[in-house]
Amino acid sequence: MLAACSANDAPPSDTPAPLPKVRVTYLPHLSWGPLMIAQAEGFFRQEGLDVELVPSLNSEEQLAALVTGRIDVHAGPLHTGFFSAVARGANLRVVAGQGELAADGCTYFGIVLRRGFDPARTPIKRMRMSQSGLTRYVVSRMLAPYGIDVKSIEGVRLPEAVMVSTLERGALDGLAVTEPTLTRLSKVGRVWTRGEEAAPGLQWGLITFGERLLTKDRELGVRFIRAYNRGVQQYRQGKTPRNVAIIAKATEESEDIIREACWLTFRAGSEINWESLAQFQRWANAEGLMEHVLSRDQLWDSSFVTASAARSASSPP
Repeated sequence: MLAACSANDAPPSDTPAPLPKVRVTYLPHLSWGPLMIAQAEGFFRQEGLDVELVPSLNSEEQLAALVTGRIDVHAGPLHTGFFSAVARGANLRVVAGQGELAADGCTYFGIVLRRGFDPARTPIKRMRMSQSGLTRYVVSRMLAPYGIDVKSIEGVRLPEAVMVSTLERGALDGLAVTEPTLTRLSKVGRVWTRGEEAAPGLQWGLITFGERLLTKDRELGVRFIRAYNRGVQQYRQGKTPRNVAIIAKATEESEDIIREACWLTFRAGSEINWESLAQFQRWANAEGLMEHVLSRDQLWDSSFVTASAARSASSPP
């Protein structure tokens, strides 16, 4: 009895309640720059969130984790599997953009050819590129003006760590890559064609919510987008010493490489380019990569971006 009384009379603990955890897929690539900044600057914690950046595996595993709730937010390039999952009834929606190939921007995605190789004289036989999804779509558009069918080329998967040596040895005719790998390869090969010219305005990446933030706790979703947009806002300031330092540390690249590389363009407020998503879907449908073409209402929930903008206007950080 005395023990019970003592416990009831004890002063409340000073230990704060743990913040709700939000798990987000992550790759140490430049297109995750705003997420890196928001995490490093404490923007998520200021919104009362404990964000865990979960290293991504392949697209199928990422999608399965999002559908089953093992992760709450998927960040990354467009993928046909996601569209197909939504068409089958999965409770997933695009809520914000993650960069685009701006027509007036620098070259974030391009094809680098080995030195001395001329596709006007010798057909491209083997090239590093994706077999499906966004990069294959962009590559097909990059090759079309030269009368080259992407299906005539053997696509090869290749780890980033060996790309420079592979191109130097001439083991492949070319590599389709993003930054900062593009910058490194340009020193041993020739940048031949750029994604920004072939698919201007293409929505490169998306922020997607699973069921928890989309339906069960939308307030957490609004707070996540508000913090993410603060990261976008700081990222859009460009290659400041602070931004370079954060991204270099997160990607484990040198600050010189990060400064030299092209940074993907992000829209203020993280709006998306819907027409580019519609074009991608039509291509994927024609290629047999997805059965249904989704409407804007089926795919995109813009309310999180709208609510975040309204809250930021009324109470700036």
